[in-house]
Amino acid sequence: MDKFIGTKQEGDALHGRGVLQSEEEWEARNHHLADSLSRLIDEHVHFCTGKALDIGCQNGELTDRYAAATALSWQGIEPDLDRPTRSEAGLEMLPGVAHALPFGNESFDCVALANVFEHIKPALHNASMREIYRVLAPGGILAGQIPNPYFPIESHSRLPFFGFVPRKLQPLYWRLTPTGWDFEKAHFFIVTMRHVKKAAAAAGFSTVLARDFNYRPEAIPKALRWAARFHSRLGIMPWAWQFAFRRPEH
Repeated sequence: MDKFIGTKQEGDALHGRGVLQSEEEWEARNHHLADSLSRLIDEHVHFCTGKALDIGCQNGELTDRYAAATALSWQGIEPDLDRPTRSEAGLEMLPGVAHALPFGNESFDCVALANVFEHIKPALHNASMREIYRVLAPGGILAGQIPNPYFPIESHSRLPFFGFVPRKLQPLYWRLTPTGWDFEKAHFFIVTMRHVKKAAAAAGFSTVLARDFNYRPEAIPKALRWAARFHSRLGIMPWAWQFAFRRPEH
């Protein structure tokens, strides 16, 4: 499920109901996501500064997991923060946005962008990628994930085929969402790997990999596991995509 919708910010009353994950399922989701991205980072990172940045870190839950699983020193930025704070593990979390990062040039070996790109306004895609490129050291990598907006149960709204609905009609369909969020607060856009690759290439990145990603059954709400198992056997449409882009060495 998406990083933005389904967190504890929804309220405990919604957890485990219908297409919404229980606490145990959400924990399994975060474990699988952080583990897969951490292994991707470990495989491709080139050490220079020894530092890494998690963009859209929320309360730092995934950031802490990256720090525990990699040899990098992590910090995060989050647009919803109004002041600097610390994650549960004590990592620095700062207010900030992807298109205006509050860091110097070549500060990081790695930037993580997990289920965040679809929340960036399309007009800011290129500016955000240029900023990420700027703060990465030569040879640094951008690693992340985006949900597939055309998955049968769209991951923000938890509604069938929401990604196929024209933008102007989405607020109307959104009224049926079981998440408890209003449409404006969800604030996401329909993007695919084509959009991510285009913005990354325009900023000067080279593609390291782009791959399909599906969560394990234990991360999926019980009401949907039968459909997820059937869907995975067909292998026709991933739940999400993961990616890694590199700033050239020279």
